[in-house]
Amino acid sequence: MGRVMRWGILGAAKIARTALVPAIQTARGARLVALATRDVDKAAPFVALEPGLRVHRAYEDLLADPEVDAVYIPLPNDLHVAWTLRAMAAGKHVLCEKPIALQAGQIDALIAARDASGLLCAEAFMVCHHPQWRRVRALLAEGAIGPLRHVEGAFTYDNPDIGNIRNHSRHGGGGLRDVGVYPCVTTRFATGAEPLRLRADVQDENGVD
Repeated sequence: MGRVMRWGILGAAKIARTALVPAIQTARGARLVALATRDVDKAAPFVALEPGLRVHRAYEDLLADPEVDAVYIPLPNDLHVAWTLRAMAAGKHVLCEKPIALQAGQIDALIAARDASGLLCAEAFMVCHHPQWRRVRALLAEGAIGPLRHVEGAFTYDNPDIGNIRNHSRHGGGGLRDVGVYPCVTTRFATGAEPLRLRADVQDENGVD
């Protein structure tokens, strides 16, 4: 058996527990070994899924853990860049939730850090790896469904909780930053094209779009 990639998770987010933990447990050559969370109660469901899981009380402690090779970051959007950079500085490969950054200049900094470190740094966008979207991209490229005239995409869900971080601009929340990235990335990936013009109509509520 080849080398096993040992994973740690920064933060006890629901997406980590419901999506990433099962994925790691299913994948060959991967093992979940550590979790960092300031709330011990939130660690319990993870330990139930992965008995023997090491629980760190600080994110820094997980990054210093020599038995962690790669880190998954499902923190609030505004924390992605800082902790991705810190993880790479600690010698860890990184899989960061979308959006990995909120500004173009931050992407440049992440690319520079990745290239300098020789580590893998990836954004957790399943669209780019899902067989159905790879097939759509191939069909469009082949012209199998005729010339592309128009693409319309939407990603919506109901979140009336004004206390939720996804409804606060300072945390990178809002329709465009938090979920609007899905139709944007999917369209670009499927068509292989970049937009020529951009237009936005914004409804501002609670300080976010």
